[in-house]
Amino acid sequence: MKLVLVNYEYPPLGGGAGNATAHIARALARQGHDVRVITSAFGDLRGEVEEATNVRVIRLKVRRSRTDRSNYVEKLSYILVAARVLPRLLRIEPADGLIVFFSMPCGPLGWLADRRCDTPYVISLRGGDVPGSNTSVNFLHKVLAPVRRVVLRNSRAVVANSPGLGRLSEQADLVPVGVIPNGVDANYFISTPRVKNVDTVVRYLFAGRFQAPKNLFALLDCFAAAAHQARMPLELTLVGDGPQRLELQSKACALGVADRITWRGWLNKFELRKAYGQADVFLNPSLSEGMPNTVLEAMACGLPVIASRIMGNADLVVEGVTGMLFDLARPADLVSAIMALADDPSQRASMGARARAMVCEQYTWDAAAAQYAAFFSRT
Repeated sequence: MKLVLVNYEYPPLGGGAGNATAHIARALARQGHDVRVITSAFGDLRGEVEEATNVRVIRLKVRRSRTDRSNYVEKLSYILVAARVLPRLLRIEPADGLIVFFSMPCGPLGWLADRRCDTPYVISLRGGDVPGSNTSVNFLHKVLAPVRRVVLRNSRAVVANSPGLGRLSEQADLVPVGVIPNGVDANYFISTPRVKNVDTVVRYLFAGRFQAPKNLFALLDCFAAAAHQARMPLELTLVGDGPQRLELQSKACALGVADRITWRGWLNKFELRKAYGQADVFLNPSLSEGMPNTVLEAMACGLPVIASRIMGNADLVVEGVTGMLFDLARPADLVSAIMALADDPSQRASMGARARAMVCEQYTWDAAAAQYAAFFSRT
């Protein structure tokens, strides 16, 4: 089949949703489908390029100033340009279906393709596009509700990447939602023996955007409390960047743990895998998630995960088996979890092994891609 994936972000642009788009596109191509991706240009990344993975990536000239994030004006710029380009491309080379990532802002492009070119579309919900997942944008969700509901009701299917996100969407918009979880490349993100340090340092890792939903100020508070009480040295590595970086660095100094924290910035795939291999525990204290790719990657690398008890995290982390969950209302529980795993290397090893076994069995990109393709092969 000929399939088109629509997302304003695609590596190296964006975060988890962009990476998911790339993995699904490449898996579809491996399965014999003709795959195109309509996304944003940036710098020298522009025009149409066929990747070595047999995915054709069409980058549209839009407004964008950073690789890691875009603002509302830049997202609108992508939608306006894609609304002109996408129908023209579909008339020249018709597609069997569109996989559209995010109900908003990209969802209206699926509705437009259906109306103009009779091309069916599936909406892939990713997290922040679902009302209630991020309370800071509740007003925007309310304003856009009529458009979002038209997009969802006219789609061939609506899919979430976690059961919790699916339930949240159904409550908000009364449209049935299926679940296709994210996958992980367990042949690339592999478990390696944890480094044994003569000073018995226990190393914690976070990877993601430095922005409010990631709850990093609370993470620093809890890490500092644990580090000051622990019997052995604790270190924290933060991979990523974002608008809160300078404030977070000042906070670390004020808490007296600046010498225990390493700031790595954004890492390429190879360096990120190396960072997982050098860590003992992965941390994800987020306020909201869809299904976090970094948690899946960390688990594939044999890391136990300490995460907030929210949808997405709770769909992946099995309490006491593959990691530990804490309630956001009880930050002291995060301190206790950090210290508990610091004191018990055998438990870290056991949880990490079970985490890898679980993702290898249940979460693959090939399975996710096949489920998306099935929506368009049905008669």
